[in-house]
Amino acid sequence: MKLIALALLGLAGCASGDGNYIARMTAAERAGVPLTPITASRPAISIAQAYRLQQRYVRERLRAGGHVAGYKGGLMSAASMAGRGVDEPLVGVLFADGRADADGTVSLCGYRKAAFELKLGHENGHVLPVIDLPDIAYRDPAHYGAVDMVAANISAARYVRGAAQPTGGRDLDALRVTLTRDGQPVTSGTAGESLNGQDASVEAVKALARRAGYAPRPADLIVTGKIGERGWLLPGRYIADYGRLGRVAFTVTACATSTGRT
Repeated sequence: MKLIALALLGLAGCASGDGNYIARMTAAERAGVPLTPITASRPAISIAQAYRLQQRYVRERLRAGGHVAGYKGGLMSAASMAGRGVDEPLVGVLFADGRADADGTVSLCGYRKAAFELKLGHENGHVLPVIDLPDIAYRDPAHYGAVDMVAANISAARYVRGAAQPTGGRDLDALRVTLTRDGQPVTSGTAGESLNGQDASVEAVKALARRAGYAPRPADLIVTGKIGERGWLLPGRYIADYGRLGRVAFTVTACATSTGRT
C-alpha cells in the first residue's frame, strides 16, 4: 500500500508540474516574452512525456475556442534528427488562427523570435505552397533539444498558404523553390529534401500525429519538412517562387511598442 501511495503521489506531482509548465508557456505567449524550455526544470523528461504536455497545451487552446487546422513535421531530415539526437521526426499541431493567406501582411507583434521555413502542404488530395513562420520562443533560440520542441508544439505560430492544386501525377520531389526578401535571394531548395520525399513525408507526419494521440482528418493540412534553410523573419516584402505551383507573396511588418521593442 505504501508503494502504491508513493506512485500516486509521483503521478500527481507530474500532473501538477505539467499544469505549471502549460500555464507558464501560455503566459509567455500572451506577454510576448521568451519561454524557459521544459528541460531546464525537468532534464530527465522523455519524448513521450513531452507529447503529453503538447496534448495538454492543445486541449487548452481548444477550450479557449481554437480549432485544429492540421499538423506539421519537425526535424524532417537525417541531418536535423542527428543534430538533435533523435532517430525519428517530430510532429506539432497547426491552429486555424495561425493562417495567413497569400498577398497579405504578417505582423511581428507577439513573436519572440520569428523565423521562416519553405514547405509544402497536403490536404484532400491537393498540394499547396506553405511558408511556415514559427516562433522560436526559447530564452536561448540557439540552444534547445527535441524534447523542448515537442513540449512547445514545434514552435507553431503563423503560416502563409498559397493556392492548392490537385496532387495527381506530380513529381513533387523535383520541385525547386526559392525565396526573396525585397528582391534579394534568401534561400532555395527542392521539395525532395523532406525526409524520404514528399509522399513518405506526408505519411510519416500522419503516423506521428496518430501516435501522439491525435486523429488527422482528410481535410487537415499536413505540412512536410523544410525546403532550403530556415532563416530569421525580418520586415520586408517576401516572394516565394514554387515553380509550377505558383508564387506566394506576403509582407512582414515590424511591431513597434511603447518600449521600442520590435
